[in-house]
Amino acid sequence: MKWKKTAAAGSVILALQLVLSGCWFNNDSNHNVVDNGSGKSENASLIPSRNDSDYQMLKPKSGTSSRGYIQYGPKNRVDMDQLESGLMDLSKSVFSPDKYVFQSGQYLKDSDINGILYRKGSEPKKSDSEAKVLPGLNPALGKGKTIVEKSKNSPKYINYVLEQNYLMKNSKGQYKLSGVSIAVSLNSVYADNITYNDKIYPVSEKLKQAKVKAWGKAHAQQILQRIRSLPGLQQVPIFMTLYLTAAPQSYVPGDFFAKTEIAASSSSIDKWTNVAEHHVLFPSDSATSNYKDDLDKFNQFKTDVQKYYPNYVGVIGKGFYQNKELHDMTLEINFNKFVDKTEMIGFTNYVTSLVKNRMRFARSVPIHIYITTGDTPEALIEQTNDMDKPYVHIFQQ
Repeated sequence: MKWKKTAAAGSVILALQLVLSGCWFNNDSNHNVVDNGSGKSENASLIPSRNDSDYQMLKPKSGTSSRGYIQYGPKNRVDMDQLESGLMDLSKSVFSPDKYVFQSGQYLKDSDINGILYRKGSEPKKSDSEAKVLPGLNPALGKGKTIVEKSKNSPKYINYVLEQNYLMKNSKGQYKLSGVSIAVSLNSVYADNITYNDKIYPVSEKLKQAKVKAWGKAHAQQILQRIRSLPGLQQVPIFMTLYLTAAPQSYVPGDFFAKTEIAASSSSIDKWTNVAEHHVLFPSDSATSNYKDDLDKFNQFKTDVQKYYPNYVGVIGKGFYQNKELHDMTLEINFNKFVDKTEMIGFTNYVTSLVKNRMRFARSVPIHIYITTGDTPEALIEQTNDMDKPYVHIFQQ
């Protein structure tokens, strides 16, 4: 068993990996990045990747035009994280990490995103001297006596548009935009807070997935046209994906369900390819209906864990599937009472022994186990196919 007790162990390991690989992030290092629209250049820091399968990242000195704006889109943190990391993972098949470097989106501004998210007919008015206001793409308000009724009767479908940039070096040694990835995020639940007569009314309407997915595909062409109209994005390959968020309080994120590639010379979508990814909570109705064998394996692990502290430990699982095959499993073990450090070490050793001797999931499936007390992290246990023994880390408070 590999056992680390220092709270800074993760940082030290990462630092050693970077040194041994010959790479080190120097915040003062300058790399020239050319803006595709204006032709101007600026300096950026290049952050090395952890391994060859990940992107090196350019961090602009001036920041990002829409940085942090995603928090106003999807309604929970797990969707925000999956939207960003999932789009990056999908982009690897189009913009290979051995040729491209990653940069967060620089071309879509907050106003461009809002222009897509507005309801038709509810766009803010502009003066005659300002640019023409394009109609929003979300459905217009429906029928009803109040704004609340009108909103419920015509839910919003789209909640965010995420941009990621992929750059390559040109003959002058400058980094230049060579590809753009777009994720169109759609609601599975229309959740909103609507102000009416100085009061706030929460709205939560579950939507039919098939209808939302069809709406997303039908309106993606209009989103593409708006992206193509932006300076610098007229002649660049675009990788576009569609994502369906989970419910606002979900423990697991939603899923990408479609993708398409648009050539640099094109402004139209020819066809969609299905993305067979699925995040599943254990236990859940979805797990019972679709992944019964894995649910049985999870339940066996949960039973074994709770033998140690039958009344004080909760266990949930988060599985990630591709083409209906389990590719990753995260298990969260939470104590609802305080235990001292020696008890926690003993419990962590017990769970580690379960991973080594009684874990029924295939050895090829990476397992990540987080042990917490409330919101306080206590221990991490991980096992991947390339490990002889599980890695164990005890957090020091």
